Amino acid sequence: NEKAQMLRSLHLLAVHVLSVQSHSNLVIPTPRNAMDGVLDDFRGGKSPVTACGCANGQECDLGVRKEGGSGQPCLWWSQGCSIGCKYCATDPRHESNNGTIPTTEITGGWPHADKAGFRTAYCDEPGTPVLPRPYWTMNTHAIEGAVNDSYRYNPWRAPGTAPVVDPCGQAGGKYKQTPMGGDSVFFTTNFSKMGDLGSKVLPPTPGPLPKWRLGSDVQVAWGMRFNHGGGYQYRLCPADAELTEECFQRTPLDFVRDAHAIMWKNGSLRHIKGMFVDDSVCPVKPKGSTWARNPVPRINTDNLGLAFLGKCTEGPPRRELWSGAKEDCQQFPTPCPDIDVDWFDCDEHPGEGGCDKSGNSDHWGLCSGDWTLGMVADRLVIPKDLKPGKYVVSWRMDCEETAQIWQNCADVEVVAP
Repeated sequence: NEKAQMLRSLHLLAVHVLSVQSHSNLVIPTPRNAMDGVLDDFRGGKSPVTACGCANGQECDLGVRKEGGSGQPCLWWSQGCSIGCKYCATDPRHESNNGTIPTTEITGGWPHADKAGFRTAYCDEPGTPVLPRPYWTMNTHAIEGAVNDSYRYNPWRAPGTAPVVDPCGQAGGKYKQTPMGGDSVFFTTNFSKMGDLGSKVLPPTPGPLPKWRLGSDVQVAWGMRFNHGGGYQYRLCPADAELTEECFQRTPLDFVRDAHAIMWKNGSLRHIKGMFVDDSVCPVKPKGSTWARNPVPRINTDNLGLAFLGKCTEGPPRRELWSGAKEDCQQFPTPCPDIDVDWFDCDEHPGEGGCDKSGNSDHWGLCSGDWTLGMVADRLVIPKDLKPGKYVVSWRMDCEETAQIWQNCADVEVVAP
């Protein structure tokens, strides 16, 4: 039975205590969250903690990801956030926290206590999952509502309905006092420290801003370090307004749907078919808005607790840490089937994306896995009826594998045609 299979496979976890990691960030336009990229500690994509653009934490060629991918932009997020709940479990305003910073460990359910949101909701009355199966990015063999529908309360399963701690993200995804996994790290700098709220501490971007013309479409892109599936949206809030989730929800931006693409580090694009979620697919928040599914498939370390195990938990370990059974661990088909047919080979591409065969630095294909070889690009429609002026762009990524929401904020100027 399922439990017996899991117990036989737990030897994979006995050798390495894994913290489930998920880090992504806005790249174009350059987010406020990347301001520490100018510091020597982050030069060339390296980092004293989890690096955002170079998988091994050392310097690598970031290409067009250099401006938005240096520093710690991928370490700003909200977690412990379930659909339909009023607050995230890490938020002092949560009903369990009585207005204080939580000091009780926040975990997921068996057999993945290391994953926030695994078979777990963080309020007594969570929302109802509404996302149709074709738009899922994880555990696509599960029967909806069954025990092994293990991610059903996580943000992507009802886009936009999970709360956030801060609309521009929280540094390290928690307060320092809160015990929680998920690679909740942050390196203290003169700009920010663990637990800081992005909308409160990140100053506007200095110097000339990108100009977005009314009625035009503009290029944006985001990149990942660790992949937990899900989907994303871009929104605007006037720069002179209080930056709140409610303000951003008032101006969601539409996608040019045939412009969805993989952007390689040299800036070239490989156009792919996008999957977009709006009210014709299922109820979304804000009503009338559009979300885009993450097109890059997650490659699991194991499939424990999911509907399909395959050989994911049996395959010979890759670098003694991850399962080596790419096909069964990969959660949905790659968007690049002609080139993404096996593991990315560091020997053929030394140093690319920080790939050096160490630990978890090469668990990907050319368009799959914990992927630092490129970015996901879109073009957004700028409404004709916006008031010209300075705006803050919010990029929000609702994860599916974890109860996490990744958030960055950037500055732009909306100008007349």
